[in-house]
Amino acid sequence: MYRLNCKITIKGNRQWELDFCTAVEIERDTDSLTATCKVTLPKKLRWDGQSEIPVRRGDQITVQLGYDNDLQTAFQGFVRDVGFKTPCVLTCEDDMFKLKQLKAEKKAYKTVTLEQLLKDQNTGYDVKVLGEQALGAYRVTADTVAALLGELKESGIRSFFRYEDGKPVLYCGVLFEHDTSVSQVFATGMNIVTDSQLEQQHAENMHLKVKVVSLQPNNKKKIKVEVGDADGEHRTLHCYNKTEAEAKAWGEQELKRLKRDGLTGSLTTFGYKLADVLDAVGIKIDGEKKGVYQVRKNVIKFGTGGFRQEITLGQRVGD
Repeated sequence: MYRLNCKITIKGNRQWELDFCTAVEIERDTDSLTATCKVTLPKKLRWDGQSEIPVRRGDQITVQLGYDNDLQTAFQGFVRDVGFKTPCVLTCEDDMFKLKQLKAEKKAYKTVTLEQLLKDQNTGYDVKVLGEQALGAYRVTADTVAALLGELKESGIRSFFRYEDGKPVLYCGVLFEHDTSVSQVFATGMNIVTDSQLEQQHAENMHLKVKVVSLQPNNKKKIKVEVGDADGEHRTLHCYNKTEAEAKAWGEQELKRLKRDGLTGSLTTFGYKLADVLDAVGIKIDGEKKGVYQVRKNVIKFGTGGFRQEITLGQRVGD
């Protein structure tokens, strides 16, 4: 039987290392700006013989999880809140925590790409922009970089961090055409705990309508474009100073992301090898290959109930 292990490193005024905890829950999601981690500490934990918790907001934290001392880095970020109840819960955020405090550079552009817009914000992070980049005319009015990314999300541009070679990389875009080489395969009877939340989806049976609203520079006139099925479920995107043709292309890109053949939903597997968002994973159900999919979301749970991942599938990227 495998034995669960963890190592939690906290760096503030000094460094602390814990090789035990009550529970950990981590959530990574391409639809959310911020990846979060909650660490529940043991009730009677002592810190150099003291009961008072020395951890403070802004302290760096690294969480490593695994079996039989074979640890994987599951989360890196910063402590956002220190709970006051017992047992104490540390609520943490990834590097988006820093961008929520970084003042945005207020600039106006006659025309700009997403890549240039983010470069001018001087975040200090490597940035990878995927999919449509042209924003047209754009004015930065947000107070922080994270708030700017939140405004871009209203136009369908999602932003999130991935850790690559030990460094945080900021991903931004609509369609994420990432590496499609299979990182691991999940199969029933082997490493899938439950697949009851998976469903087969056919694009031809999906009814979706995407409305794109493009606000023009005078702040009065709006260009509105609709693509998709007239009787479909409604989705609305907002953008700035796009022509009718550009707005239509933006909507069709979002429609392509949402309307696809293949599996949809989530599966639960063991924590033996952690999956990150955008990883390409193969799915095999009852011995039959069901395709290769990007990971859209992963909720990692570690504690007395075991070590599990609940992986939500995104875009199908291969057979």
